[in-house]
Amino acid sequence: MNKTSSRATGKTTWAWRRWIVSGQQELWLERLREAGCTAWAFTERPQRSRVLLEAYVDSRARAVALTRNWGGRLRPVNVREWTRTRPAPPTRIGRKLEIIHEKARGRRPAGRPQLHIPHGLAFGSGEHATTFMLLRALVNREDLGKMAVLDLGTGSGVLALTARLCGARKIAATDFDPDAVRTARQNEALNFSQPLIRWRQADVRKLRPTARYNLVLANLFSGILTEAAAPIAASVAPEGQLWLSGILDSQQDEVIASYRRQKMKLNRALRRGKWVMLQMTRSLGQGT
Repeated sequence: MNKTSSRATGKTTWAWRRWIVSGQQELWLERLREAGCTAWAFTERPQRSRVLLEAYVDSRARAVALTRNWGGRLRPVNVREWTRTRPAPPTRIGRKLEIIHEKARGRRPAGRPQLHIPHGLAFGSGEHATTFMLLRALVNREDLGKMAVLDLGTGSGVLALTARLCGARKIAATDFDPDAVRTARQNEALNFSQPLIRWRQADVRKLRPTARYNLVLANLFSGILTEAAAPIAASVAPEGQLWLSGILDSQQDEVIASYRRQKMKLNRALRRGKWVMLQMTRSLGQGT
């Protein structure tokens, strides 16, 4: 999943990069966390069996330590230059949403609802298949104004912000990374004049639901989705919807089985490339 966590400043950052086998992203995330890295990116390419992993650190010494442990290559990155010299096209979700990543002078109005989610070394801004499927489902949902929405693993906040743009009036969003929560809160201020979303830092595996939501979104690695199936399912209200993404084709059956054990019913599986999004429902009477 092309999801990045970064503490971008304007200073030079060192990027350590290497190719890894697709499907091993969770293993590498654990390794990076143990090494003290909290900023990374995965880049996937069509028809490629390998994924490019980049980890960002604030000193060359830390970057060299990564190469000693796992090989790979280093390169310096100036965040401001990186964002300035790599203009990103907008991400369009059909005719119902356009996500722009930089505001250009003289830009014509999109003619569709619009969010501004800056790129940089950010936390995901909607273009990856796992997020795109959730965004498309959100903008096609006509009853969001009646729903309480929970976004687990919010990253840049793009899903929670889309839910707000589409009319939801009660929204909570969590991420384990405090920088992600800070970035998401800033993105809300960038797009709306008043705060509405309840942002908080939380590890989904240690979630203790104190409220139930009509719609729960979880765009996470499949291993985390499986491990945290009980608390995630417990956050869904009776007859509520649970949308899971971040799942490879080969991981689908395991994820479905873990949520069926939590009395969740599979309604639909959507696909984009090798990625799967699951739409599930908590049956009436399973909200105890």
